[in-house]
Amino acid sequence: MKLKFRELTLTLCWLLLACFAPPAAAHTLPISYLRLVVQADYLHMELVFNPFELTFMRELDENKDAELDPNELAAHGQALAERVAAAIKLTAGDIPLRPETTGMDPDLNGHHVRLRAHYKVDARRLPLTVESDLAALTSSSHLTQVTYLNGSQQQLAQLDSRSRKVTFQPPAEPEAAGARVGLGRRTALGLELLAAAVLVAALGAALRWRLRKHRNP
Repeated sequence: MKLKFRELTLTLCWLLLACFAPPAAAHTLPISYLRLVVQADYLHMELVFNPFELTFMRELDENKDAELDPNELAAHGQALAERVAAAIKLTAGDIPLRPETTGMDPDLNGHHVRLRAHYKVDARRLPLTVESDLAALTSSSHLTQVTYLNGSQQQLAQLDSRSRKVTFQPPAEPEAAGARVGLGRRTALGLELLAAAVLVAALGAALRWRLRKHRNP
């Protein structure tokens, strides 16, 4: 899915800020990264974000260093995961999804943390709608870069406070694609046969005309 011009411009601006900002400032850029992987039995969601943005960070940051260390994640991680996951609504087809499991990745802590959630659904052939309310937990300037992976297909989108929802379409079914290829080949063959028949008819007409001309000089 192609990014809109405005969204692409915003993304480039944030990237430029990230390149030229001091290291401390770079950690506070209001961008999160949402990754959705569609598989046969589960839909896997992963969100990497900066906890410093959270409006309730003071409740989690016990040592007041603007980061979440392993001890803080262990103490507050599950509540954090459930609260953030609730701000991301997923719908497969017309079915609202609820995560089977949700939690924070203990291996990523500090300036950025990773939320993981798993949904028991086969969404490979269903449109997947993502609606984000992360701005309510962070700020109106928050951006979410979304990557949707379904088989070999990848689609990208960007969500913000004004564009909160996106729908990803599943890849075309192989059978349907094969049928279209077969139809195209049959159509091409039919046209070739028609052209050959027209050519034979034209040659036959020319031959008969020459024979009549030869008999009646």
